[in-house]
Amino acid sequence: MRRTLLSTILVLLSTMAFAQSSSPDALYERGMDAITGVGTSRNDSLGIDYFRRSADLGYGPAQIALAYYYETGTFLARDPSQAVDLYRKAAQQGNPLAGWLAGRLYFLGSTALRDSDAAQKWLKLSADQNNAFGAYYLGRLMADRDYTKAPKLYKIAADQGLPQAQYFYAKALRDGRGIPLDRFTAYVWYTIAADAGYGAAGPDLGELHNGGYLTTDQISEAKAKARDLEQVVIRAVTARGCSGWDGEFDEFPTPPPPKLQRFCH
Repeated sequence: MRRTLLSTILVLLSTMAFAQSSSPDALYERGMDAITGVGTSRNDSLGIDYFRRSADLGYGPAQIALAYYYETGTFLARDPSQAVDLYRKAAQQGNPLAGWLAGRLYFLGSTALRDSDAAQKWLKLSADQNNAFGAYYLGRLMADRDYTKAPKLYKIAADQGLPQAQYFYAKALRDGRGIPLDRFTAYVWYTIAADAGYGAAGPDLGELHNGGYLTTDQISEAKAKARDLEQVVIRAVTARGCSGWDGEFDEFPTPPPPKLQRFCH
């Protein structure tokens, strides 16, 4: 009797351990371990297989990771349609990273995929969750659809450290497009974007600096304000969760690789 009971307990424990190891989040973590392994322990193909198994079980982070490979054509045949389908599935679970990645593909995609209405839907979902990239992309879209809404969206992303958004927010302030004209504040944000290394901001800042729009005292005050704001922005970048990939600060940011996606929110 005792032997039968012990056997039953062992079977139950074994079943529970197997179930846990085959859960969507466990499969996703195995995939992450595989793609971030060191030396011979790294196995991207195995990692993608784990992501696929987890994604098939409806796990959002795995769907985003797998979509990245389809979108970029890394280790898998490039398939934007498959990528956007996976992004949408994850975004429907409330993932803001998936929202802007889906919206990005509809905004920038091939002629067959491009859809401004769909782009606005998914980007808004992300922007409504205060996601910097979602807000920036939605601002770029709304600049052509309803330019009065673009500056507010740029500001959300600018405050979180996106130099592209800082540049376009400054540009809107300088031109008074969708927002009251304010060359002083434009100078502040151009300075922050230029200091972050966003090349397009330099010429515009120089034009504002040398164009006689601001007094010497105003320029000094704007520079001081920019330095103070930069400290706030640096903290915001840390709080944002993920940073540091090639293409992050392109005019149209590229998707973060899977090894960074887990830190994005």
